Amino acid sequence: MSMWACVKRWLSQATCDKMELNRKIIRIRKCFDEANDVVSGRKKK
Repeated sequence: MSMWACVKRWLSQATCDKMELNRKIIRIRKCFDEANDVVSGRKKK
């Protein structure tokens, strides 16, 4: 199971409100995207 799938499962178990779950997933996804940009050497414009 991928790390992203584990995070989504953990969040869905910990959160009963769908709106709150969506906000947390978006926030975590942004963090992963930023980390990926740093690792791959891309810079924000």
